[in-house]
Amino acid sequence: MRKQLIILVTLLTSLIIGLIYFFNSNTNNLSQKEEREFAIKNTSKITKIFLVNAEGKRITLEKVNNHWLIDNKYVARPSRVDLLLKTAKGIQVQQRVPKAQTQQVFKNLTTNHIKAEFYENEQLVKAYFIGSADRNSTGTYALLINPENYKNASTPFITHLLGFQGYLTPRFEPTLNTWRDLKVFFFPKNAIQSIKLEYPNSPKDNFTITLTNGSYKITQNGKSKATNQVAIKKYLLNFKSVAAERLVESPETILKFKKKQPWFKLSVENLLGKTIKVIGYKKEMPKGSTNALGLPLKFDPDRFYGACFNQDFCILQHYVFDPILTKYADF
Repeated sequence: MRKQLIILVTLLTSLIIGLIYFFNSNTNNLSQKEEREFAIKNTSKITKIFLVNAEGKRITLEKVNNHWLIDNKYVARPSRVDLLLKTAKGIQVQQRVPKAQTQQVFKNLTTNHIKAEFYENEQLVKAYFIGSADRNSTGTYALLINPENYKNASTPFITHLLGFQGYLTPRFEPTLNTWRDLKVFFFPKNAIQSIKLEYPNSPKDNFTITLTNGSYKITQNGKSKATNQVAIKKYLLNFKSVAAERLVESPETILKFKKKQPWFKLSVENLLGKTIKVIGYKKEMPKGSTNALGLPLKFDPDRFYGACFNQDFCILQHYVFDPILTKYADF
């Protein structure tokens, strides 16, 4: 009995020592507990985020006057930033990577990863590698980086968000076009000084709306038209929030349309004198295209091209823009 007790005490002592060693041993000044702490408790203090993938694509998001800028040049999409911060706050360890897979996961993280760094006033507070999805596509491989000495942690983990089914990698992708705010017009308070809409192939449809002495008037070729103020203000509501679907990245497509006759030219000036311009081009359908009735279809009925944001080319939707693209006779 005494011998069995000694053996039991010895085993328990060894187990305790092993657990202490397991949870506290490290080569990067991070304990096993710290290597699990991916979440940022208070993301409202984050002022800068840096994302870079293994291919070298990178973006820097910085908070300036309550909005976020991309690379100090473009306005970031608020919903995209909010989603990333929500992820940074809620990310947690789902399980440790099985020992048999650890070496392979390490290898994958070095060749296929996104590095995310979060700063509070230029002070790095959290950094980690985000890898691919696990085998079940319900978790995401991740590895912490020590923010003090910038060394990698010794243990990779499978991370997840409670209540979310899927992997987290797409939320960290450093692709500029997915982060840019694509709102072309944003006039929630109708702060419009003037609108000029021209149709190069149909000049009779051109018109200009101008705010003068608190009232709007419509003119064409300098001649005024008697109009209902309520009708004009109703039209102006269409500019409350108008966004592009996505940016066009193909240089060949952009060059092709710059040589074509525009479908329309639209200029909107706000009360501060800033002018926003959009030049629209109809999007041709492939030869032989037909509609639901089998009739020939020359132009895409859903989308068209537009030069926006100082000549960036975008895909725009008819559903969004058609209420704006009215004609002089409609007033």
